[in-house]
Amino acid sequence: MELTDHLQQLKPMAEEMGVALYQRFTEDEAATFLNIPIESLKLIQGQGNIAFIKLDESTMQYFGYQLLDYLVGNINQTSFPAQQTITNDRIIRSKEVIEMTGLSRTTLWRMEKYKSFPARVSLGKGSVGWKLSEVQSWLSSRKSV
Repeated sequence: MELTDHLQQLKPMAEEMGVALYQRFTEDEAATFLNIPIESLKLIQGQGNIAFIKLDESTMQYFGYQLLDYLVGNINQTSFPAQQTITNDRIIRSKEVIEMTGLSRTTLWRMEKYKSFPARVSLGKGSVGWKLSEVQSWLSSRKSV
């Protein structure tokens, strides 16, 4: 594969990460980008596992594509057991729950208290939400009149 073909494959990832393929990074910036200590970067560099530009005896720089190439080459593929499903669940706030259910905030609180509505999830100090999948499941379990 030619370098230009390889760069074309990296281009969408670079754009999504906000990195220019030919953007130069100092060693400190490269270590920060890779989220590793500078010592680890130097070790990786010494082992020949990452490409770099040697400007002089003590100055190394990295192009964005070199860092992305290293990242892509070190992605660990994790296999999940067949029975495990991954959902794209999200947390919804009370306004959306009220719109979906037609219930008031007080009624939601009462139903939750008596365990007849899904439990809220704490999002931080004074902030709560509900799992969308649980609210949808609750709605589908309700009998139509």
